[in-house]
Amino acid sequence: MKQVQRKYQVKAGDTTSAVAGKLGLPVAELVYYHNLHSKVVDEYIYGDVLPDKLKYILIPMNYEQEIPVSSKFEYSNGKVMKGIGKTIKKYGITERYFRHKEIASVLDFEMDITEEVQNDLYVATFNRHSLRINNSNNFRLAEQLYSKIDHCFYPLKLSCNTDGSFKAVTNSEEIKQRWKQLRPELENYYQGETSTEILSRAEEILHNTEVHGNKLLNSFFFKLWHSPVYRSYTHGKSVEYEDRYPVFPQHAGVKFKMNLNPDLRINENNNFIIRLTGSCTDNRSENELWNAPSDVLVTRNPDHKVKGDINMIFKISETDKRIFSVTGFIELYGKDHHKRIEIGIYEL
Repeated sequence: MKQVQRKYQVKAGDTTSAVAGKLGLPVAELVYYHNLHSKVVDEYIYGDVLPDKLKYILIPMNYEQEIPVSSKFEYSNGKVMKGIGKTIKKYGITERYFRHKEIASVLDFEMDITEEVQNDLYVATFNRHSLRINNSNNFRLAEQLYSKIDHCFYPLKLSCNTDGSFKAVTNSEEIKQRWKQLRPELENYYQGETSTEILSRAEEILHNTEVHGNKLLNSFFFKLWHSPVYRSYTHGKSVEYEDRYPVFPQHAGVKFKMNLNPDLRINENNNFIIRLTGSCTDNRSENELWNAPSDVLVTRNPDHKVKGDINMIFKISETDKRIFSVTGFIELYGKDHHKRIEIGIYEL
């Protein structure tokens, strides 16, 4: 008997998070499953507000089962390399942060990204806008200050290695000049011990971006965008490597053993898939990660070892080999704590 794909009928007032709650599914998993199998671009889910034209959301029959694929399909070349042509694209990004299964914060923004080859380097120019925190653009004082400082970075130009991993900031001087012009204004308006500390940290980074450029990877978006997905793949074989992810801003990244698994079948929307999965191998204790500074000396209790997983799906355009979308989650859990980050990056 042929199996029929499950569908959820969208009702007035529904949002992505509300539907996920009704179905008992994580938002990121609901979004990437629907977008993975939807054949209509206008019905892709990009954030918490559902598209006007969307009538049904595709949902998994179970966590292991997916829609059967037609026996007639084409494969992308196993050598996945960025195209050398110039591309200009806009992306919508949603990051949802959970603490003990409760939403702690939601970050939404849009990013204009131009990618091209300059002097034999792959260079991307990023322009961020439409930033919203917890579905609002009315920020608290400290958030306002961080937001204004952040503007100094953009336009931000980053070069990457041939595998897509971060290489360097290429417009450091422009960033320095923007910071020099803005800092006096910020010092006059934002005063107090907290503001002074924030401005001092910003001075160190913005005045020395060529040294501190890798701190940009403390941003979950930039970290994922620079995942080393561009390489040669062999059918049926995964690529293993180790990496660190910015789960806790106050600490060095958490160590994971990673796997890249390609599914080079080209779908109806001319994309193919690379799955990024991983398990936590960090030897720091639960107490170190959630409470104490990373360099503090503590007695490590093997019973308090942290566990964690990463599960991401990259959709890559077969036409220009640029990222079309990234969806998934990263989570860590110990005896007393649980933290989860869900992210969706979609070409608009």
